[in-house]
Amino acid sequence: MTYRNDHLSSSRGRVGNRYYLMTPDTLVPNSLPGLPPYSAVVLAAPQGTPARFGEYLVTLTKGDGSSLPLGVGFENFIAVLYGEIFVTSSKGDMSWTLGGGDYLFLPEGNSFLIKASRAARLLWVKKRYSAVDGIDAPPVVEGRIAAVVGTEDDGIDGSWGQLLPDDIRFDFAMNIMRFKGGARFRMAEIHHQEHGLYMLEGGGIYHLDGDHVDVQANDFIYMAPYCTQAFTATGQGPSSYLLYKDVNRDGF
Repeated sequence: MTYRNDHLSSSRGRVGNRYYLMTPDTLVPNSLPGLPPYSAVVLAAPQGTPARFGEYLVTLTKGDGSSLPLGVGFENFIAVLYGEIFVTSSKGDMSWTLGGGDYLFLPEGNSFLIKASRAARLLWVKKRYSAVDGIDAPPVVEGRIAAVVGTEDDGIDGSWGQLLPDDIRFDFAMNIMRFKGGARFRMAEIHHQEHGLYMLEGGGIYHLDGDHVDVQANDFIYMAPYCTQAFTATGQGPSSYLLYKDVNRDGF
């Protein structure tokens, strides 16, 4: 008997015990309050997972935007993958034009509105801030991913760059991880932070909770706390990904 090689047998998407991999062919658009119908894919959320943050892939046509304030009650991070959006604080006191490769962090209490001046796709991360007595809230941060200088790291055989300051006021990090072909983690990491990983370019093999998983550009991986993890870049060209993780708090 001959079986047809269709999406049911060929997709790389999978769900493990302490991680899941979402590939472009597994993404399901959703309608979310304040956004155009079926413009958002929920990549990570507490529903059904240990995640303590939300991450969304939002795709907008020119002129599309939000009809309600977004991120109310959360701290918010936006990274534009392509196109251009106009962002305004719901308070009306700040605004930004973000093109492909630009990013913006808004501390809790700064909900926002967006409108696409060109067709655009963006990653949106939101989290409830873990306040600590005696530590001030973090400031607004804006920047460009390409301008973030990487730090060579013997532990990962590549470089990592911090999109947000290494500052105790921040309770989460957004990092750009860059690898040449053949580069790899030199250890399998186990730690109490969770991750949301969006693959920007290239690909490789990710070691996740004992599994070895093929990852490619535009994939998303959620890693729960204490998920064993390591990456090896494959191919001749560079690989890079954006990485969310909670930082500067002990998990209580």
